[in-house]
Amino acid sequence: MSSMFLTHEEVCDLTGARTKAGQIETLKRNGIRHAVKRNGWPSVTTAAIIQTQPAAQDQPGWKPRKTG
Repeated sequence: MSSMFLTHEEVCDLTGARTKAGQIETLKRNGIRHAVKRNGWPSVTTAAIIQTQPAAQDQPGWKPRKTG
């Protein structure tokens, strides 16, 4: 995974699917940003899967616990 986009094999490994429809379904279900190329195969950037999760304090509804 040294380029800007995942290879076909990396997308297969990520999704566990080898078909266009299976990969797209899995990517959508898991909220992984992707584009569908003209040939119908999904294209996934490395940035789409290497995202840091927001800290708990940045998530809506989080409130610090009162101490004392």
